[in-house]
Amino acid sequence: MSGGGAFPGAALGVESAAVAAPAPAPASRVAERPIQVRWSDGDPLGHVNNAVYLTYLESARGGLVEDALGAGEWSNWILARIELDFLREIPISVREITVRCAVLRIGNSSVRTRDEAVLADGTVAARAEAVIVVRNLETGRPRPLSERERAGLARYLVVEEEPSPSV
Repeated sequence: MSGGGAFPGAALGVESAAVAAPAPAPASRVAERPIQVRWSDGDPLGHVNNAVYLTYLESARGGLVEDALGAGEWSNWILARIELDFLREIPISVREITVRCAVLRIGNSSVRTRDEAVLADGTVAARAEAVIVVRNLETGRPRPLSERERAGLARYLVVEEEPSPSV
């Protein structure tokens, strides 16, 4: 699905099919999307406005949920928390970046993700950790993840090595 699809990135011209990416750990997958950098994303300093990074990364999370669970599932989720590190500016002259998203943790009704905005040369311009929560559409309250949802999201779970304890 491209342009006009249900997930947030569709309005930005983001493709909804996952692009193959190197797995961060065996049996892990990362959802990736190309993002067209638009002239209107820029600010007077000639780079992408900081607030737009959040929209780019939302496209990554929406794409992950739709890849893992199917089209239309993104509307059941809300953003509960995000922590964003701006690592490098994205010049407005850049035509396209890649956003990617992986699952760090699956909770009872929430999922912690790692989201990145990546330049064509592989430089990570922004990295975020976000918590998204699935909700009951009738009540608007969080609800437990179903087994189907857990299984779909687990395909994107990154197994990170624990830091070795200091001696």
